Amino acid sequence: MSRPLFIVVEGLDGSGKTTQLDLLKDQLQGLGQACYVTAEPTELPTGKFLRSIMRGEVSADNRTIAALYAADRLEHLFHPEEGILAKLAAGYHVISSRYYFSSLAYQSELADPNWIASLNMMAKRTLPADLTLFLDLTPEESLARISGRGEQAEIYENREKLVQVREGFHLAFQHFGEGERIRPVNAAGTVAEVADAVWSEVIALLEE
Repeated sequence: MSRPLFIVVEGLDGSGKTTQLDLLKDQLQGLGQACYVTAEPTELPTGKFLRSIMRGEVSADNRTIAALYAADRLEHLFHPEEGILAKLAAGYHVISSRYYFSSLAYQSELADPNWIASLNMMAKRTLPADLTLFLDLTPEESLARISGRGEQAEIYENREKLVQVREGFHLAFQHFGEGERIRPVNAAGTVAEVADAVWSEVIALLEE
Protein backbone atom coordinates (compact mmCIF):
# COMPACT_ATOMS: atom_id res chain seq x y z
CA MET A 1 0.00 0.00 0.00
CA SER A 2 1.32 3.44 -0.91
CA ARG A 3 -0.76 5.44 1.59
CA PRO A 4 0.06 5.78 5.31
CA LEU A 5 -1.28 2.92 7.42
CA PHE A 6 -3.17 2.92 10.71
CA ILE A 7 -2.09 -0.11 12.76
CA VAL A 8 -3.53 -1.00 16.18
CA VAL A 9 -1.90 -3.32 18.71
CA GLU A 10 -4.30 -4.84 21.24
CA GLY A 11 -3.78 -7.30 24.06
CA LEU A 12 -3.95 -7.94 27.79
CA ASP A 13 -1.75 -5.93 30.09
CA GLY A 14 1.72 -7.46 30.05
CA SER A 15 1.39 -8.80 26.51
CA GLY A 16 4.28 -6.65 25.28
CA LYS A 17 2.39 -3.97 23.38
CA THR A 18 4.81 -1.15 24.15
CA THR A 19 7.87 -3.22 23.23
CA GLN A 20 6.35 -4.41 19.97
CA LEU A 21 5.15 -0.92 19.01
CA ASP A 22 8.65 0.44 19.43
CA LEU A 23 10.19 -2.42 17.44
CA LEU A 24 7.64 -2.03 14.66
CA LYS A 25 8.35 1.70 14.53
CA ASP A 26 12.07 0.96 14.17
CA GLN A 27 11.43 -1.52 11.36
CA LEU A 28 9.21 0.88 9.42
CA GLN A 29 11.67 3.71 9.86
CA GLY A 30 14.39 1.34 8.68
CA LEU A 31 12.52 1.26 5.37
CA GLY A 32 12.67 5.04 5.29
CA GLN A 33 9.02 5.48 6.24
CA ALA A 34 7.76 8.07 8.73
CA CYS A 35 6.03 6.54 11.76
CA TYR A 36 4.12 7.93 14.73
CA VAL A 37 3.50 5.84 17.87
CA THR A 38 0.59 6.67 20.15
CA ALA A 39 -1.56 5.03 22.84
CA GLU A 40 -4.89 5.06 24.63
CA PRO A 41 -5.61 6.51 27.10
CA THR A 42 -3.93 9.47 25.40
CA GLU A 43 -1.69 12.16 26.84
CA LEU A 44 -4.45 14.67 26.10
CA PRO A 45 -6.48 16.03 29.06
CA THR A 46 -9.19 13.38 28.67
CA GLY A 47 -6.60 10.61 28.70
CA LYS A 48 -4.71 12.00 31.69
CA PHE A 49 -7.93 12.02 33.70
CA LEU A 50 -8.63 8.42 32.69
CA ARG A 51 -5.14 7.37 33.78
CA SER A 52 -5.80 8.82 37.23
CA ILE A 53 -8.97 6.70 37.43
CA MET A 54 -7.10 3.56 36.32
CA ARG A 55 -4.50 4.13 39.04
CA GLY A 56 -7.29 4.35 41.63
CA GLU A 57 -6.57 8.00 42.43
CA VAL A 58 -10.07 9.09 41.36
CA SER A 59 -13.26 7.04 41.62
CA ALA A 60 -15.86 6.94 38.86
CA ASP A 61 -18.90 4.90 37.86
CA ASN A 62 -18.19 2.20 35.26
CA ARG A 63 -20.53 3.89 32.78
CA THR A 64 -18.66 7.14 33.23
CA ILE A 65 -15.38 5.35 32.55
CA ALA A 66 -16.78 3.81 29.36
CA ALA A 67 -18.00 7.21 28.17
CA LEU A 68 -14.67 8.84 29.00
CA TYR A 69 -12.79 6.24 26.97
CA ALA A 70 -15.04 6.93 23.98
CA ALA A 71 -14.54 10.69 24.40
CA ASP A 72 -10.77 10.30 24.67
CA ARG A 73 -10.84 8.18 21.50
CA LEU A 74 -12.59 10.95 19.59
CA GLU A 75 -9.96 13.42 20.81
CA HIS A 76 -7.35 10.89 19.71
CA LEU A 77 -8.86 10.84 16.23
CA PHE A 78 -9.74 14.48 15.67
CA HIS A 79 -7.22 16.57 17.62
CA PRO A 80 -5.89 19.06 15.04
CA GLU A 81 -2.21 18.56 15.90
CA GLU A 82 -1.86 15.30 17.83
CA GLY A 83 -4.79 13.39 16.33
CA ILE A 84 -4.49 10.20 14.32
CA LEU A 85 -6.17 11.73 11.27
CA ALA A 86 -3.79 14.69 11.35
CA LYS A 87 -0.75 12.42 11.53
CA LEU A 88 -1.98 10.24 8.66
CA ALA A 89 -2.65 13.35 6.56
CA ALA A 90 0.93 14.47 7.27
CA GLY A 91 2.24 11.20 5.80
CA TYR A 92 2.97 9.21 8.95
CA HIS A 93 2.14 5.57 9.52
CA VAL A 94 0.29 5.60 12.86
CA ILE A 95 0.69 2.72 15.34
CA SER A 96 -1.60 2.84 18.38
CA SER A 97 -1.54 0.81 21.56
CA ARG A 98 -5.28 0.13 21.99
CA TYR A 99 -8.35 1.37 20.14
CA TYR A 100 -12.08 0.68 20.35
CA PHE A 101 -11.79 -3.10 20.77
CA SER A 102 -10.24 -2.43 24.18
CA SER A 103 -13.37 -0.57 25.29
CA LEU A 104 -15.56 -3.52 24.35
CA ALA A 105 -13.20 -6.06 25.93
CA TYR A 106 -12.60 -4.26 29.20
CA GLN A 107 -15.96 -2.61 29.85
CA SER A 108 -18.67 -4.88 28.45
CA GLU A 109 -18.87 -6.78 31.75
CA LEU A 110 -19.43 -3.50 33.58
CA ALA A 111 -21.88 -1.67 31.30
CA ASP A 112 -24.30 -2.52 28.48
CA PRO A 113 -22.09 -3.77 25.60
CA ASN A 114 -24.53 -2.47 22.99
CA TRP A 115 -24.31 0.99 24.55
CA ILE A 116 -20.49 0.79 24.58
CA ALA A 117 -20.55 -0.25 20.92
CA SER A 118 -22.79 2.72 20.11
CA LEU A 119 -20.39 5.09 21.87
CA ASN A 120 -17.58 3.83 19.65
CA MET A 121 -19.48 3.66 16.36
CA MET A 122 -18.26 7.08 15.21
CA ALA A 123 -14.63 5.96 15.60
CA LYS A 124 -15.33 2.73 13.71
CA ARG A 125 -17.10 4.56 10.89
CA THR A 126 -14.48 7.31 10.74
CA LEU A 127 -11.30 5.22 10.89
CA PRO A 128 -11.18 1.45 11.35
CA ALA A 129 -7.60 0.23 11.54
CA ASP A 130 -5.92 -1.10 8.41
CA LEU A 131 -4.55 -3.85 10.64
CA THR A 132 -5.34 -4.86 14.22
CA LEU A 133 -2.74 -7.12 15.87
CA PHE A 134 -3.96 -8.98 18.95
CA LEU A 135 -1.05 -10.03 21.16
CA ASP A 136 -2.66 -13.05 22.75
CA LEU A 137 -1.51 -14.11 26.21
CA THR A 138 -3.15 -16.24 28.91
CA PRO A 139 -4.30 -14.40 32.05
CA GLU A 140 -1.70 -16.33 34.06
CA GLU A 141 1.12 -15.19 31.77
CA SER A 142 -0.24 -11.66 31.86
CA LEU A 143 -0.28 -11.53 35.66
CA ALA A 144 3.24 -12.98 35.89
CA ARG A 145 4.56 -10.24 33.62
CA ILE A 146 2.63 -7.51 35.45
CA SER A 147 4.01 -8.71 38.80
CA GLY A 148 7.51 -8.77 37.33
CA ARG A 149 7.30 -5.07 36.49
CA GLY A 150 7.09 -4.15 40.18
CA GLU A 151 4.60 -1.38 39.46
CA GLN A 152 1.34 -0.51 41.19
CA ALA A 153 -1.46 -2.69 39.78
CA GLU A 154 -4.27 -0.94 37.94
CA ILE A 155 -7.92 -1.68 38.64
CA TYR A 156 -8.26 -4.23 35.81
CA GLU A 157 -5.09 -6.20 36.69
CA ASN A 158 -6.41 -9.32 38.45
CA ARG A 159 -6.97 -12.85 37.15
CA GLU A 160 -10.77 -12.81 37.17
CA LYS A 161 -10.88 -9.59 35.22
CA LEU A 162 -8.20 -10.70 32.77
CA VAL A 163 -10.12 -13.92 32.00
CA GLN A 164 -13.18 -11.79 31.18
CA VAL A 165 -11.12 -9.36 29.12
CA ARG A 166 -9.48 -12.05 26.98
CA GLU A 167 -12.88 -13.53 26.18
CA GLY A 168 -14.18 -10.00 25.65
CA PHE A 169 -11.58 -9.36 22.97
CA HIS A 170 -12.60 -12.48 21.06
CA LEU A 171 -16.28 -11.52 21.27
CA ALA A 172 -15.52 -7.94 20.23
CA PHE A 173 -13.57 -9.08 17.18
CA GLN A 174 -16.44 -11.39 16.24
CA HIS A 175 -19.31 -8.93 16.71
CA PHE A 176 -17.71 -5.50 16.14
CA GLY A 177 -14.89 -6.32 13.77
CA GLU A 178 -16.80 -7.17 10.61
CA GLY A 179 -14.82 -6.25 7.53
CA GLU A 180 -11.65 -5.47 9.48
CA ARG A 181 -8.22 -7.09 9.19
CA ILE A 182 -7.62 -8.63 12.64
CA ARG A 183 -4.66 -10.93 13.22
CA PRO A 184 -3.87 -12.83 16.46
CA VAL A 185 -0.22 -13.15 17.44
CA ASN A 186 1.03 -15.59 20.09
CA ALA A 187 2.59 -13.23 22.64
CA ALA A 188 4.04 -16.00 24.83
CA GLY A 189 7.19 -16.32 22.71
CA THR A 190 10.39 -14.33 22.97
CA VAL A 191 10.42 -10.65 22.06
CA ALA A 192 12.14 -11.53 18.78
CA GLU A 193 9.64 -14.28 17.93
CA VAL A 194 6.69 -11.99 18.54
CA ALA A 195 8.35 -9.18 16.58
CA ASP A 196 8.89 -11.51 13.62
CA ALA A 197 5.23 -12.53 13.66
CA VAL A 198 4.12 -8.89 13.88
CA TRP A 199 6.43 -7.85 11.05
CA SER A 200 5.22 -10.63 8.76
CA GLU A 201 1.65 -9.32 9.09
CA VAL A 202 2.72 -5.73 8.43
CA ILE A 203 4.87 -6.68 5.44
CA ALA A 204 1.93 -8.61 3.93
CA LEU A 205 -0.16 -5.44 4.20
CA LEU A 206 2.56 -3.18 2.80
CA GLU A 207 3.00 -5.44 -0.21
CA GLU A 208 -0.66 -5.40 -1.23
